[in-house]
Order: sequence, then C-alpha cells, then structure tokens
Amino acid sequence: MSDSIDVSGDFTFRDLQTFLSVASTGSFRAAARRMYTSQPAISRTIARLERDLGAPLLERGPRGARLTTAGMTLAQHAHRIGSMMTTLRSELVDGQQSRIRLGAAATAAGSYLAPFLAEWIPAHPTIDVEVIEDGAVKLRERLAERACDLAIVPLPVSDELEAIPLAHLSVCAYFPAGHVLDTGEETITVDDLVPYPLVVNSTGFLAGRVFTQECEASGLFPRIVYRSNVGQTLAALAEAGLGIAVFGDTVDLRGFDLRSRRLHTREGQSLGFALAVAWHRVDTPEWIRDFGFDLAAFQKRRPKR
Repeated sequence: MSDSIDVSGDFTFRDLQTFLSVASTGSFRAAARRMYTSQPAISRTIARLERDLGAPLLERGPRGARLTTAGMTLAQHAHRIGSMMTTLRSELVDGQQSRIRLGAAATAAGSYLAPFLAEWIPAHPTIDVEVIEDGAVKLRERLAERACDLAIVPLPVSDELEAIPLAHLSVCAYFPAGHVLDTGEETITVDDLVPYPLVVNSTGFLAGRVFTQECEASGLFPRIVYRSNVGQTLAALAEAGLGIAVFGDTVDLRGFDLRSRRLHTREGQSLGFALAVAWHRVDTPEWIRDFGFDLAAFQKRRPKR
C-alpha cells in the first residue's frame, strides 16, 4: 500500500483526536484510557482513517505504534485543525477573535518580539498572542497557507501580502578573541572562511541559505562540521573552538566572548537580507494590521544595536 494520501471518505474531528492520541502515546491501550473508550474502538477508528485516506498511518510493532510518512503528514494537519477549532470556539464564545497567530524565527522572537510584547501585551489584555516559531523561509509558506495571521519574513513578498520593513540583517563570521581572523578588520569574504571548519545555520534559515548560495555562486565548498537553527548554540561551539560560526547579527550574544566580521561577496557587497512583518492584504482584520504597524513603529524607535 502506498504512503500517498488519497481522500476518498469522510472522518470526524473525534477520529483525528483519537489518531493523535495513539501517535503521541505510541499505544492503542494508552490511547483508549486517555480517550475514555475501549481498545477495539481505537483500532476501528484507526482502520477507518487508513481506509478513508487510502494509506497506512501507523506501523504496529512489539515496541508500540509508530507513524508512517503518511501518518506524519496527517499528524501535522491534525494539529493545525485542532488549533483552528480552538480558535473557532474562542471566537464563538467571545463574540470576536481574541488571538493573534504570529510567525517568527526564534532569533527574531528574542531580538524584536520580546521587548515589544512586554510593552504591547499589558496594554491589550483581551488579546492573546501565539508565536509560531519556524525558519523565515518556512514562515512564508505558513503565512500563505494562513496558518498564521502575520509573520516576520524576508523581503520581497508576494503581491497578496502587505509588508512593513523591520530591519536589515547582516550575515557575520564569529570567532574567539585572538583567533587568526581577529585582525581588527570589519569585513571578510567567504573565500577567507574556506580553510576553516564552520558551524552554520541550516538552509531553512535565511543566514544559512544566503551563505550557502554565496558559496555555490563562487564555486566554493566550505567544510561545514555542524548545523544548528539556534544562534547561541553556534556561538557556544565557536567559543569552544569547534569552528568559525556563521549567522545573522541579531542573535543575543550576551555572555559570549566572541569577535565578528561582516561577510561580503567577492564584489564587496554585504551579505544580508531585509526582514518585514507581513500579512494578507485581503481579509486581515484592522486590529491585526494595527499589531503589525505597532511592531514596526516600536522597532523603528528602538536604539540601533
């Protein structure tokens, strides 16, 4: 049987809840206890889902049930549907939407959102802000799918979106004080980094993608020994001497003793990208737009780092 999903039947929200219970516990018996039903009933529900979707969702084994590829896909969508149902119930009870789903990379959450939300949330006590963390590249897809109301994404954006610029980020190389690259110069090229082991962001994050694209365009093959989505992890590895770290200049480096140089292309252009807060031009409520304008205004009046 193929792992591709072909929806040909109907299933209920309760079926999805049951499936997620089995997926999270890895056990039909444990799921039955959590769902206050019998184990045969759980088995029938999973069998019905697999029949309706035309794909195996779970692999049964002596160590429990594990998700198949199709099961992982269904789990992602089921979580999203569950979140939408929670939002719907809140809207029906409160008479209006009271939650903002904001997409942001972890670095942006620390650099831009933490100080802003500390000021904005107390001033808007009836509105909840749910931050959905992911890489800036992936957040474009989430925003397009309306999995979030706004998102901090790289410019440019599609015509369907309205965007307000927040900041320009530079990609930098980080290394311990006294390193051979610690020359006092402000910039460095990717050619200069090739002889050294590197620790970098994954290509799902913009700093990692921009760096990788520049290396490929220059015909270079850097020795990347570690990838991480967390800038502080890369900073710790650089400080420990594993390699030169490459990431954006918005990472909070308090507590680290590192030197940095901004990355440039061979032609002398700075490696970096512009970030903006964006939302759909159509059907985005005015009060959600106001949140985006407030964030941009707050960032504009902050002192430069």
